[in-house]
Amino acid sequence: MNNQLLAWRKSSTKEQWADLAKKSGTSSGYLNLIAYGYRNASPRLALAIESASKSFVDKPVITKEQLVFKSGTEV
Repeated sequence: MNNQLLAWRKSSTKEQWADLAKKSGTSSGYLNLIAYGYRNASPRLALAIESASKSFVDKPVITKEQLVFKSGTEV
């Protein structure tokens, strides 16, 4: 699985990951499920994650489109 959220996860500390979850209104465990592809983010949660990721100046922004529309999947 190659996505922005997983890359963000791997380059973050536990505290940063927990802070992203708190600012997104979810748990760090649920963010892990999304990052590793076991769950999908709802459009509302994807927007919250994108907004929360903007508060970290040293990290890239996680785009809501990348969370909702997975690249490489066939319909």
